[in-house]
Amino acid sequence: MKGARTVAAMLSLSLAPLLAPAQEVGYMDLTDTVFRERSRPPRTGRASCSDTPLTTQESQSEVTVTIVWLDKLRYRMGEQATFEIKVLNSGKETILVPWTPHLGDFEPADARSSYKYRVGSIMLNFKDPKDSQFNISEPLYGSANVPGSLRELAPGQWFTVKGRQKVGLYEQSWIRKEFGDSEFVVAKVRGFYTQRSEAYSPEDGGSEIHSCIQLPSRKGNQLDVILER
Repeated sequence: MKGARTVAAMLSLSLAPLLAPAQEVGYMDLTDTVFRERSRPPRTGRASCSDTPLTTQESQSEVTVTIVWLDKLRYRMGEQATFEIKVLNSGKETILVPWTPHLGDFEPADARSSYKYRVGSIMLNFKDPKDSQFNISEPLYGSANVPGSLRELAPGQWFTVKGRQKVGLYEQSWIRKEFGDSEFVVAKVRGFYTQRSEAYSPEDGGSEIHSCIQLPSRKGNQLDVILER
């Protein structure tokens, strides 16, 4: 009997790491932050993304994005929306996540220097019944050269971001087309999280190359909201 209890205790200890609860690694409130911007923004930029996105089956990395809170379910176009989004590492590998809103922290003092950094975009995607869509987003930045600007997100861990952005696009033609004669449309809203790397060069007045980081993003939930003209 004593031997059975000993074996059970040893088994319990061996399973303890596997049964450890998931945890939140951080909460970022971007709604009242004074951002440190860079003094030499690029004049030009170009994308360098793969034409064929990596599917979930091909990748061990994956996030599940959930809308935790949305301040309203009815917005006038151009009105600000305040939201909280949770990004969970639902994959099998630890991923690096950018963790500062201050882009200016990555700019070298020497204007002739090149530099690289990573961008994580926390997004709300709005899609109307015609499948026309637009995003509003909050960016976070990170680089191995700036201590504390990157965090590890192990499988089962998550972080939450609170953001505030205007709902809508700059193109008034989109509003006229999608609304038609109606004063409102019902849209589906879901959360997304993407990452990309940026390589800045001081040549030609400053330019950047945007490279996609393949990170499949699963939908955690979806909300119905009303958009008014």
